[in-house]
Amino acid sequence: MVRNKSFSAFAFILAAATALAGLPSQGMAASEAAPVHTQAPPAIRVITAERKELVETLSVNGTIVARNEAAAGTDLNGMIVTALNADIGDTVKKGDVLAVLDRSMLDTQLAQMQATRAQGEASVAQMEAQIADARIGVKQADEALQRADALKKKAVGTQAELDNAENAAASARAKTESAVKALGATTAQLAVIDAQIKGIEVQIAKTEVRAPADGLVLARAATVGDVVSPSSGPLFRMAIDAEFELEASVAETALPRLAVGMKAQISLPGVESTIAGTIRRIAPEVDMKSRLGLVRLALPKDAPARAGSFARGQIELVRRDGISVPISAVLYQGETPLLQVVRDGRVATTPVKLGTRAAGSVEIVSGVGEGEEVVARAGTFVADGDMVTPVRADTTGAIMP
Repeated sequence: MVRNKSFSAFAFILAAATALAGLPSQGMAASEAAPVHTQAPPAIRVITAERKELVETLSVNGTIVARNEAAAGTDLNGMIVTALNADIGDTVKKGDVLAVLDRSMLDTQLAQMQATRAQGEASVAQMEAQIADARIGVKQADEALQRADALKKKAVGTQAELDNAENAAASARAKTESAVKALGATTAQLAVIDAQIKGIEVQIAKTEVRAPADGLVLARAATVGDVVSPSSGPLFRMAIDAEFELEASVAETALPRLAVGMKAQISLPGVESTIAGTIRRIAPEVDMKSRLGLVRLALPKDAPARAGSFARGQIELVRRDGISVPISAVLYQGETPLLQVVRDGRVATTPVKLGTRAAGSVEIVSGVGEGEEVVARAGTFVADGDMVTPVRADTTGAIMP
């Protein structure tokens, strides 16, 4: 019994070994019968270098300010505001009365000075009458002197009579000169009074605070009943001709590329469409701490701008036609820009010279010609000399960067 069992086990092992030995030969036969497949080059998206208009812009941020401001106030002290004729947002013309101050004190002073002048005029009239009377006295004294002199020569009159006549003539002349001088002093006093009256009239005119120019009222610092003084500052602040600008800060490295007259598109808060503007002024000085310079962008007169609001601007630096590719297609080796050009299904890394950058594209000045295909995203899975299968955007419907 034991021998039969051992024989059976040996026979089973032998059969299993024979079966296992036959397996390799069957697998080799199957592999020799299967067809051989060659792996295709990887599919890579490519983009065509094409000629188009390139517009390079510089983004700036800033604040809307008045192009030119004007202030309306008074240099009178202690005057009370009695009326206000303009408010914030009003458009005014040059000479319009914006506010009225109390002039009662000045009117009283003017009346007093006019009364004083009337007294001076009466004094002048009196002096003139005195001068006329004195001149008559001089004439009479001269005539008396002539008679006394004639009588003295005829030995009829005495020396004493002649001396008295001479003294009387001299006294008459002195009185006349005194009256003339008194008239001159009174006339000069009248001139002083006239100057004082003119000064009071100027002050009275200042009680009507007028607009110094056409413009838009930006701020009002007065209310009825306020006591104003020169130290209190202007009562009104206005934008001359209602013209506004965007005052923006620009890095000092970008300032050399800017020029007065360059076009810009300005975005105002709450306004959907952009507004055309131009560079009107470039500050000649750069802030030493921030290293920024100020640029003023003029806005159209009808622009819906508000002083003090934030705004953005796109300054047009360059506009020209050129061959361009997406910026993502550019590869750098050190400082040298490269493009991976696909020619006959093979990648060729080519040095290029770049120009203007605009809206995600870059101008190719030299190195690649119009119509050549380049790898859309440089350096992605491929290197110089690799075989690829170009996939174009017009065949895939993909949106290229």
